[in-house]
Amino acid sequence: MSVDSLALLAILGMGLATYLVRASGFFLVQRLPRSRFLDAFLHHLPGAMFVALVTPPVLGGGPPTWAGALAVISCAALRAPLLVSLLAGAATVALLRQVLAGY
Repeated sequence: MSVDSLALLAILGMGLATYLVRASGFFLVQRLPRSRFLDAFLHHLPGAMFVALVTPPVLGGGPPTWAGALAVISCAALRAPLLVSLLAGAATVALLRQVLAGY
């Protein structure tokens, strides 16, 4: 098996870039004065990032995906465990894709 040196260099470069972005954010936050706003911002950041990552594929996914997202949100609103919510959403999407067959 041979290793393409250009591909290896690209992988190592992307790994270094990822590390530098994450490390710089960590060191920047450590230098900022602690405030209630900063604490609230950091507390809500993971949820906002999740919504930003999930929204485009859900909106572009069609009716089965929309129904699956609604199933997940409904289960979460009823305080079902995360795994149960995700399984309900996946089952809804799979079932509707079989029934509608065009999606």
